[in-house]
Amino acid sequence: MSGNENFLGLGSLWDAEQMNIDRDIARKHERDRKSELYFPEAMLAIRVDGGVTVQPTSLDRDIHVRRIGMMWIEGVVCGSVERAIAPFGEIRAAFSPSDCVCAVVPPDHFEMVPLGAVLRDIERHASSVTITSERFGVRGRITGVWRDAISVRSLRREWVVPRSSLGVILVDDGARP
Repeated sequence: MSGNENFLGLGSLWDAEQMNIDRDIARKHERDRKSELYFPEAMLAIRVDGGVTVQPTSLDRDIHVRRIGMMWIEGVVCGSVERAIAPFGEIRAAFSPSDCVCAVVPPDHFEMVPLGAVLRDIERHASSVTITSERFGVRGRITGVWRDAISVRSLRREWVVPRSSLGVILVDDGARP
């Protein structure tokens, strides 16, 4: 083997090493970028094969996410057509629905809409709601949206539920899309 052929081999090793360094730098930049983002962006990042599913703490079924808002998600309960809204504090985990046969519509953006606005919309439409929590549940209509609570009128009484106690809110919109 001549001396020139030996140098050619070292050149390709040097190129391979430089490519590894470039990949390491790119991975570091990606790690740094991710460390600055929050839960909604992480949910949007896991959209693999068309959807994001969340596992709530107060409901034994998963929710396929259709909208991601400011500290809340809205979606459809897996295996049904029930509309569900859940604050982020109610979510155990988010994952891609690899083994689900439901028709999943992936969220494609983060909405700058607070949960209060969504609850006021439900109140205006007088939709029936079922609020599930780890410790209680109530079915009725939202009659007031306060700064940190909601009022719900059931058949027998008026409830005031602090937002910190809200679990999943199942909404019966009737024929509303």
